Amino acid sequence: EAMMASLLIAALAVQCAAGLSFAPANGVRNGRESARKSSSRADFLRTVASGAVAAGGVGVASVVSSPSVASAADTAALKPKLTNLSDDDLRKIVTADIVERSFLVSADLTREIYDETAVFTDEIDAYPIEKWVVGTKRLFVPEGSRVSLVGDVDVTPSKIQFRFDEDLMFRIPFRPVVSLSGTVILDRDQETGLLTGYREVWDQDVNSVLKTAKVRAADGTLKPFPVIGGLLK
Repeated sequence: EAMMASLLIAALAVQCAAGLSFAPANGVRNGRESARKSSSRADFLRTVASGAVAAGGVGVASVVSSPSVASAADTAALKPKLTNLSDDDLRKIVTADIVERSFLVSADLTREIYDETAVFTDEIDAYPIEKWVVGTKRLFVPEGSRVSLVGDVDVTPSKIQFRFDEDLMFRIPFRPVVSLSGTVILDRDQETGLLTGYREVWDQDVNSVLKTAKVRAADGTLKPFPVIGGLLK
């Protein structure tokens, strides 16, 4: 279990190192929050970090300095914004960002269609676009992850919405992989056509996602990580 504690604390460390705000749990959530069925990446990381502390109390400082926490690439020079695109053109770009660039795990999105004031929000906090890009690049391993578009990308004058199914590999020791599905909603400015907000909602609750955790064995296959089940009991 000490190994698992190291793994889960690393998730918290990477989240902090990535510059993403990470709010601690403040006692028992109120009834409304507890009843919610959806979860965010931040919810997931808060839960696994809490489990890590309970499992063994490995120091965070030693993980933050680990070479496994990769530095994000420098942000490329920003290109001119693509304003007032047609619904069809915007749909093609967002579809390519999902299918070809797996932007949910790589952060390789077409930034020209986003307003620089765009806010990426989850149930814990809100992040400016630059912080989300840097944090996502540090947190996930794109080549070990999978992102699939489920159905079509729906575009209206006020928003874009699509469903996804994905396997996320974390850039932490042992490269754990979790599986989940959900919906992304992108707010669209009706004057410029640029995207001003991002919201991701999971179909599964945090515990269900945690129970899907696997690690790659020596033979290349993904094997369940049974320690997680013990931490959730």
